[in-house]
Amino acid sequence: MNLQLSVLACSLLALFSIPQLARATSPFKKSFDEQYVKDSGSEEFKAAFRADGCYVCHVKDKKKDVVNSYGNELGKLIPGNVQQRLDEARKGGKDAKAAEEEKVLKELVEAMIKVEAMKSASRVTYGELFKSHQLPPHEGEFSTK
Repeated sequence: MNLQLSVLACSLLALFSIPQLARATSPFKKSFDEQYVKDSGSEEFKAAFRADGCYVCHVKDKKKDVVNSYGNELGKLIPGNVQQRLDEARKGGKDAKAAEEEKVLKELVEAMIKVEAMKSASRVTYGELFKSHQLPPHEGEFSTK
């Protein structure tokens, strides 16, 4: 639980320090890094994550609303359209926006933990992949629209 709170705190800190155009994507990337990569002890895993970045969940050379199998599983567990939720909350002012961002990041951490038990396209669970310092396979294309 302390790890989850640390991930959430770091994600929120990152969220408030990024440009407005980046919106939710940088905190999501930061959350994955905090959850699986940063303390992995594997320089190769860290380098692979730096190279893949957003493509851990998204499909390279596609619009940002196209995700891979891992991103699709996460998306199923996070209610609604995150960008729309954040845009709607922004209308309610700074406090409403911050509250919704915190809620979304908490949902993301919870979703990442649940997805760990799911099998990837390689028939190994995502959790097993992460423990063996591997990123999810770049398979599948799903629209988030």
